[in-house]
Amino acid sequence: MTITFAGINLLLASIVVLYIGHYLTRKSRFLQEYNIPAPVTGGLLSSVLLTLIASKTSLSFHFDLELRDLLLLMFFSTIGLNARFSLLLSGGKTLTILLFVMLAFLILQNTTGVLFALFLDQDPVNGLLAGSIAFAGGHGTAITWGSYFEQNGHPGSQEFGLIAATLGLILGGTLGGPLAHNLIKQHALYGNQHRTPYVIDSQSQKEYVPVDMTGIFRVLLEISITISVGLYLHQWLESQQIILPEFLPVLLIGIIIANLGTVYKHQSDTGLLSLWGDVSLELFIAMSLLSLQLGLLANTASSLVIITIAQTVISVLFVYFIVFRFAGRDYDAAVISSGFIGSGLGATPVGMANVETITSKFGPSPKALLIIPLLGSFFTDVLNALVLKGFLTLPFFQ
Repeated sequence: MTITFAGINLLLASIVVLYIGHYLTRKSRFLQEYNIPAPVTGGLLSSVLLTLIASKTSLSFHFDLELRDLLLLMFFSTIGLNARFSLLLSGGKTLTILLFVMLAFLILQNTTGVLFALFLDQDPVNGLLAGSIAFAGGHGTAITWGSYFEQNGHPGSQEFGLIAATLGLILGGTLGGPLAHNLIKQHALYGNQHRTPYVIDSQSQKEYVPVDMTGIFRVLLEISITISVGLYLHQWLESQQIILPEFLPVLLIGIIIANLGTVYKHQSDTGLLSLWGDVSLELFIAMSLLSLQLGLLANTASSLVIITIAQTVISVLFVYFIVFRFAGRDYDAAVISSGFIGSGLGATPVGMANVETITSKFGPSPKALLIIPLLGSFFTDVLNALVLKGFLTLPFFQ
């Protein structure tokens, strides 16, 4: 007997998962101390429970993740619609430095993956899949490139990439909090005690504004237009043989709409956009972890496990010794580090979940809330595409 989670059933299940995660976080000193995001806690526990049920009974579970994928597009549309060029410029020196740091990280990640794949006598394509495609790119990028590789004579690429992305989702969500916690305690960094020059005042704290139906439907209209035009752009780019994950064109369209609105004196409701973004983010992570096929992870080839361990160790060391230093060695840098490792191992939604968890405990970091979504989504995906194109020109990929 197969039980299918799709549509409203998947939504209801993910809400229950989130409730469980938040409940456990409130009750567990360990989860609070090491800042494990509630969707990760509830999602992993629920996934383990479903796996045990499936192994002990004749039941099996199937997940239709169309709604989850829509929530990912909604999340990135809100990031784009909240991105102003003025805010981008205000990131200034730190954002520019971290662009080069991220470029180095993507090259290091793919170099590690390819070298270990060759050492383990695996297809070097698997090294890219277990590199920046799955880890920095996430499930959307793994699906896109996995499909591309399968069409070009590398069977099983999509499944390999998705399993790697799943491992990255777990690791990025569980390591970001403890890493930032260690940095904050070690360097006595207890939140921002001064005004930050990196964002405008209206973005430096949570905004509480009256909510009415007109405002809600205006924001939904903006999100819907952003997603629709972004998907149309994605289809056109595919027809031009330009391989990008679906969410990147959506993000780009959101940024364009936001800045056109600024030019024509139309200001989006940043509070409502942030609310929709937070809801979409938590539901996306809950659905992703709830639908984990832990049986596949248990049976994964040892090569992927070895590559993943190597990527994890290198990522933690890179963030601890390089990202934290170049981000400024202050509280903002610690929060950025948690978001960076979340984005670098589990994609941008995980990085943002880490940032939200850390700031809810230790205090706001407007600088991190600006830099991580822009760095982890827009810039990382552009850089990732360029880095991957460069690696594919190497002789053993021909």
